[in-house]
Amino acid sequence: MKFSKRVHYGLVFLMQLHYAWPGYKAVKELADADALPHKFLEGIASDFRKGKLVEVKRGAQGGYRLSRPLEEMSFLELLRCLDPEWERKKTDAKGAEESSKQEAVSQFLYHTSKSVDEVFDKLTLDALPKIYAHDDSLMYYI
Repeated sequence: MKFSKRVHYGLVFLMQLHYAWPGYKAVKELADADALPHKFLEGIASDFRKGKLVEVKRGAQGGYRLSRPLEEMSFLELLRCLDPEWERKKTDAKGAEESSKQEAVSQFLYHTSKSVDEVFDKLTLDALPKIYAHDDSLMYYI
């Protein structure tokens, strides 16, 4: 399965906020840290705020921070925040009439999407720092 840059950058953004906890970080600071496009990251941050994945604090010491730990956030939740089409892709937009074969295919695709959602809902985002920490353990040089 292929995911957009928006999802990729969104995961990096959330992982950065995880390591900054409980402090707040400005989008520009987060973008510069991993060479991500600043304006693109601002849009992602806005979607996360609307989806209640992050909190915002205004002012000099403000920025964004996670609204709750990554272990309480699912990958499905992130997809719904960053890709509003995620839900619409599954709805059955029937044309005038569907043949019985088309109806069977529509039902199959609907149930497949539902199964994928169930898996993504069980996949929590705390897997990210675990993978990252595992990667760091291989980087020791003496």
